[in-house]
Amino acid sequence: MVVTSAAMVILLSAFNGIEGLITELYTDFDQEIVITPKTGKTATASEIKTIDLFCSKLKGVHNTSVFLQERVVLRNKKKWVNADMWAVEPSFYQMAKVKNSKHLVNGALYEKEQFALIGIGLAQKLGMKSMQENNESLVVYTPKQNIRIGFGKNPFYQDVVDVSGALDYNKEINEGVLLVGLDFAKKHQKEDRLTGLLISANTFERENIKDALLVKFSEKFNVKTNLEKNELIFKTSKSEKLIVIAILIFVFILSLFNLVASLTMMFLEKRETFVVLKALGFHKKPLKNLFVYVGMLIVTFGLTTGLFAGTVMVWIQIHFEVLLIPGSFKAFPVAFSINQMAGISVLLVVLGWVASKTTATFLFRMLPK
Repeated sequence: MVVTSAAMVILLSAFNGIEGLITELYTDFDQEIVITPKTGKTATASEIKTIDLFCSKLKGVHNTSVFLQERVVLRNKKKWVNADMWAVEPSFYQMAKVKNSKHLVNGALYEKEQFALIGIGLAQKLGMKSMQENNESLVVYTPKQNIRIGFGKNPFYQDVVDVSGALDYNKEINEGVLLVGLDFAKKHQKEDRLTGLLISANTFERENIKDALLVKFSEKFNVKTNLEKNELIFKTSKSEKLIVIAILIFVFILSLFNLVASLTMMFLEKRETFVVLKALGFHKKPLKNLFVYVGMLIVTFGLTTGLFAGTVMVWIQIHFEVLLIPGSFKAFPVAFSINQMAGISVLLVVLGWVASKTTATFLFRMLPK
């Protein structure tokens, strides 16, 4: 029991640490909930606006922004790079905390449609200079949609955009995103279409908001939280945690056979004494309860010792970083959760009580009536 309890603390803390590591992949740029169409790259603006209106009535929603995402080619003089162009509403600048000095590291934010912001990695690839005093201009090549490309025909729309600042979030954003206003991205559209809706929300209400949106719009739209951005890692971590918990509970149940054996040996040693006590007028129930109490004492001691040992090991890893991630100098992440430990304790105590009660009931049936 000691080993099983300690293993539960250590392994669950490790999985908590891994999930925490996943959340570190996200930045202020990644909103709590993203809604995109199930089929195709875009949906009609009216459909997205309907969802936006519905979101405004939900508890926990702070702000929203529709967005249009396009794969484009950028050119600065003789340098070319591919990029993701994100066209957003002005509300997104507040949602993504763009004005924060740790994100806007070069230049300034002008909340006008003709100005753009670029990832700092993209700016370096394009050889762009400082934008503190003067804006830089880029040529943006946007692919034409639903056309036949013939000889001599240009497959791109060509536009010039003034870039007023550089963004610093994470590698993905820094090296891949050009942030522009909606009007700039939509000026070549024949039909008003959008990629989806970004929702800034209270993290404690995130799942409730997602569930409400799925009930209403799941037929045509995908609704994902920012934790599901790296969906494979997220789902794998969750499923592996459940599998490990199930295995450890099974091992704990097997270890309860040691408890059953201990109670049985104790009963066999004291059986004659119990027969005498019963003959003197003692009832079975107090004696049976005594065995249950002894069983619970064994379970409690094993559980407490195991939880303490596991907690100490987790504390040592947090403060002294004994184990490192292979191939790096970063400590393997662990995170202690009091709620999980309380849940484990209750579950194991209940299993121990069931084992003690069942064993005591069966053994005392063996006494002569």
